[in-house]
Amino acid sequence: MNQSAKIHVPQTAKGHRPSFFDDPANDRMMAMMMALITEVSVLRDRIDTVEAIAEKKGIMLAREIETYIPDPARADARERTRQEFLERVLYIFQEEAEDVARNDTADAYETAVKVSSEN
Repeated sequence: MNQSAKIHVPQTAKGHRPSFFDDPANDRMMAMMMALITEVSVLRDRIDTVEAIAEKKGIMLAREIETYIPDPARADARERTRQEFLERVLYIFQEEAEDVARNDTADAYETAVKVSSEN
């Protein structure tokens, strides 16, 4: 198997999102918080790995990190990564907005069909 081939994993789940609280807003906040917790956990592991590897090689990164200024290409890459991160964290709100838009469109269509059939 080609190791450079990527496996596509769908980003959306089918069916209704489970609810745990009486207020759906609390469920959305919980989903957002869990996404953030996952991201922070992964980042902590990666930072720990980088620090451990650097320390083994006698490199003390803290001072260099504090004064580092990324070049324009890296700054652009960071911005893209930041936007992707925000999309993942805010996904639940985007999904809900799309559901509302679909329902509004369906309702408008149903109303238009009903009105035109009555005329």
